[in-house]
Amino acid sequence: MKPNNIDLTVIAGILERGKQDPTALKIHKRVEGTWNFAQGAPAFTATMAHGTQTTTLHVDIAPGFGGAGLAPDPLQYMLLGLGSCYAATVVTIAALENTEVTDLQVIAESHADVSSVYDIADNPLMERVSVIVKITADVDDDTLNRWQQSARDKCPFAYTVMSAVPLETRIERA
Repeated sequence: MKPNNIDLTVIAGILERGKQDPTALKIHKRVEGTWNFAQGAPAFTATMAHGTQTTTLHVDIAPGFGGAGLAPDPLQYMLLGLGSCYAATVVTIAALENTEVTDLQVIAESHADVSSVYDIADNPLMERVSVIVKITADVDDDTLNRWQQSARDKCPFAYTVMSAVPLETRIERA
């Protein structure tokens, strides 16, 4: 059964496995990419495996940062990830409550001050990030408010944006 395009049998299986073995709920994701030095091409390319398929994504640097805008920039991919993850969380919550969502649109925005990137000022780089979900479902406002709070609490991407998640970085010789 796939209400709202969510396979509840898969979720039930994950929940059952997770109750038996909490390590079954641990997820590891990895993306590897390559910088492109050729003129006239997007700056970065990554191929990702997902399920039984792979997808190649191209990223370019925004024109205001010296790129040509030949592909979405990293912040646009961040917003895509946030918006899609948040939407998935909302429709999953609805599906688990046997509520049909007939339309859902997401607007994800960032407001940045890049003066610190150019050593002009010490202002915080990211002023705010917002997600607006426009949903059509036969539920009352209290339910929408509960879904809103639940999505904020359960969406992995929203959690990452709102929380101090450890970030490990290093530069190594190839």
